[in-house]
Amino acid sequence: MAVGTQLRLLLWKNFTYRRRQRIQLAIELVWPLFLFVILISVRRSHPPFVQHECHFPNKALPSAGTLPWIQGIICNMNNPCFRYPTAGEAPGTVGNFDGSM
Repeated sequence: MAVGTQLRLLLWKNFTYRRRQRIQLAIELVWPLFLFVILISVRRSHPPFVQHECHFPNKALPSAGTLPWIQGIICNMNNPCFRYPTAGEAPGTVGNFDGSM
C-alpha cells in the first residue's frame, strides 16, 4: 500500500474516532487557528524596525593578563553599539590593547 493511502486512512480513522467527542474535536481544530490569529495580530501591531549593524568594542580575554581583562569588563560594562567598525576590527589587527595602561 502506498504511503499516501496509508496516511489518508490513518487520518480518516483518527477523524472518525475524534468525531465522537465533538467538543474535543472543535478545540483541536480551533486552537491552532486561534494561536495563529494571535501571532498575526501581534506581528501587525508591532512591525519590525530597521536597525543599523552593531559593532562592539574589543574585550581582552583572561589570557591577555588580569589587568587588561578587568579593564575590558569595567570600561565596556554598558556594551555600547557603534554604527561603524571599531579600531580592533581592522584587517590584520590582532588587538588594540597595547596602550591600555
